[in-house]
Amino acid sequence: MIPVLHALLLDFDGLLADYDHRIHLRHLADAAGCTPAQVDAALRGDGLELAHARGELDGDALLHALNIRLGSQLHARHWFAARTAASKLRRDALAVLKQVRPGVRIAVLTNNGPLSVAAIAALLPGFVLLDSATLGVRKPDPQAYLAATARLGGEPARTLFIDHLFRNVRGARNAGLHADTAFHAQSLQRVLRRYRMF
Repeated sequence: MIPVLHALLLDFDGLLADYDHRIHLRHLADAAGCTPAQVDAALRGDGLELAHARGELDGDALLHALNIRLGSQLHARHWFAARTAASKLRRDALAVLKQVRPGVRIAVLTNNGPLSVAAIAALLPGFVLLDSATLGVRKPDPQAYLAATARLGGEPARTLFIDHLFRNVRGARNAGLHADTAFHAQSLQRVLRRYRMF
């Protein structure tokens, strides 16, 4: 029997928003005066983006390293504009969340660093955002979910996590959370109904 759940953790990219990394790269490349492939090589090939998402590089350090590699003058505002342009909110999924019963703590758990989190926060005003850089651990590591539930002041056994990637769902289950996959507003609604979140 499913207990009464008090907290809801949600993925952002792929559940609450569509994210196009190519658009992100193109906007950064336009601001840097180079090609998207060059930006991608610097971010991924040199591990800068992953280090940023892990909290090993803050925003200034990431941009400094990126500018050295590209010979550019990128600033946080360029990243913000690029990430915002690449992210399209799923309004129907957000509308489903408005049906969640009062008293349930809702938060977004994302594998992103501070530069992208700033853009996500602007897209989702009023939402609690928990990110891998701040927590110091990324999904699907079970410790990420335990850290997130602790930040919410909840218990893993009374928390539901929803993500579009099953590997992240499996990590949450290994941490003792209730967890399931959803890919769009309809499947999100089905999962929330099954766990009596309405």
